[in-house]
Amino acid sequence: MVIADTDRSLANFLAAAFGAGTSVTFETPTHEWAKSVKRPVVSCFLHRVVEDVGRRSGDWSDERNADGRVAGRQPPVRFYQLHYQISAWANTVEEEHQLLGAVMAACLAGETIGSEHVVGVLEGDAQPLLVRLGLPISDPGPQAHDIWSSLGVPLRASLELMLVAPLRPALNTDIAPPAEELSMVVEKLGSGLRRGFGSINANPIADRRWTAFRVREKTASDDAGLDGVSDRV
Repeated sequence: MVIADTDRSLANFLAAAFGAGTSVTFETPTHEWAKSVKRPVVSCFLHRVVEDVGRRSGDWSDERNADGRVAGRQPPVRFYQLHYQISAWANTVEEEHQLLGAVMAACLAGETIGSEHVVGVLEGDAQPLLVRLGLPISDPGPQAHDIWSSLGVPLRASLELMLVAPLRPALNTDIAPPAEELSMVVEKLGSGLRRGFGSINANPIADRRWTAFRVREKTASDDAGLDGVSDRV
């Protein structure tokens, strides 16, 4: 869904930059398709999707309910680069270049797609939809001449436009209920021997004094305990 909503958001963004009579399409611009074009159109051919690993995070976030208790945990958002080959199709080369110039001018307004253009799962997301035009990157993938050659179309003027879209994993609500009560009991076991754990190998350090602790966490639905042993020199 994130790809389809990114397409729709990009279409809204570009349509606002063109005059009446120009449409935006995501059809594959093959030779057969080109022959069917009857009016000016801007083609946004999505040819590559890769994760923006530089923006990856390992931090989960807590989602709290009205009582302030954790109701779910949100896995980290992933970001994906969607690479579009932007080309204009019109009656004259001059008109096509004017349309490509309008795309460039629209991208000068900022580095994000305005919230008025964003739709679907991207609408209202805290992470904006980033836009990059002709940005040199270390791993650019297929070049323009490779793309047009694979489509069976002669090389033509086009722009490389990249959108960076957030993909938010589903909220994890399978979590334990909050603790209602927490108690701890400490018991001294003496020195040199841990009860239930066997003897301690001799070492240069002086005798250790061992202490057992028991922690019990009680929730509204059930309770669970944790026993352990700690040592102090």
